[in-house]
Amino acid sequence: MDTNYGMEIVRATEIAALTAAREQGLGNHAEILNRARSAIAKILNRLKIDGVIVNDRFRERPELFQIPPRLGQGGPTMDLMAVGLEAHHSAANGGNNAISFAVIAPEGVIQSVPNLSMYKIVVGPKVGDVIDINQPPVTNVKRTARALKKYTENVTVCILNQARHKQLIKEVRQCGARIKLIEEGEISGCLSAITGEKADIYIGYGYAPEGALVAASINCLGGYFEGKIFYENDRDRKNARNHGIVDFEKIFRVHDLVRSKEVAIAATGITDGEFLEGVRFTSNGAVTTSFIARAETKTYRKLETRHFFDYKPVF
Repeated sequence: MDTNYGMEIVRATEIAALTAAREQGLGNHAEILNRARSAIAKILNRLKIDGVIVNDRFRERPELFQIPPRLGQGGPTMDLMAVGLEAHHSAANGGNNAISFAVIAPEGVIQSVPNLSMYKIVVGPKVGDVIDINQPPVTNVKRTARALKKYTENVTVCILNQARHKQLIKEVRQCGARIKLIEEGEISGCLSAITGEKADIYIGYGYAPEGALVAASINCLGGYFEGKIFYENDRDRKNARNHGIVDFEKIFRVHDLVRSKEVAIAATGITDGEFLEGVRFTSNGAVTTSFIARAETKTYRKLETRHFFDYKPVF
């Protein structure tokens, strides 16, 4: 891509984060999500592109703000992923790991996926493709330990604290590895495993659309990902066919979900989490922490921005 779109889309994630942060801890789950979705759509709509929204997990939810299927002021046709607020329950309750994300790529680069459950394993570039989603979790934890030259007891496994992960958590504990349980925010958990700063491997069930965003992140940062969508009935399989997926046993890897290095991502923290710090309000504005990365050059930036509401009100 000739334009560094990462610097453009980060403005949208910043405004979404600032908007959501005003509602942090107030307990209104739908309101905080709606405000963030509206804010990110408003700013992305200013881009000089013909943006096609892909993998919106909340599409066709009538009780929520619907991001228009196309955004922008006209120009090259681009794929857009817009996550105004990941972990909206956590943010509304005053918890951690709430982040705003955006991804941009040329048309057709990002694989459209159904809004179904996906089992994922994510590791950083130092571990690479030694993991295998068809192997037991303990095997993958031990392979990660060997790749990182760590004792198994020193490997940190990030897992969503869900009832369906009860057996997974039990097995990982039995092998002696450390566990970091997070209540919400699987993208943050995956990114922490990619960077290796707060976790070494992410394992567990989440959503397929989030898998596409994680794949875009790995395209920019390096790392390795395997994911498998689970279909409960014929309706799920029909849904997958509408997205061009006909192999229902397929193991998705990065190149299956993001087909080019022409991709950029941006993220802004809303509440403190595994990957980014949250919004900090000051006497005359706020401070945001954002992350911008571009796959073509493997460049990434961590950006601290000071917003002064007296000069340009955000709200």
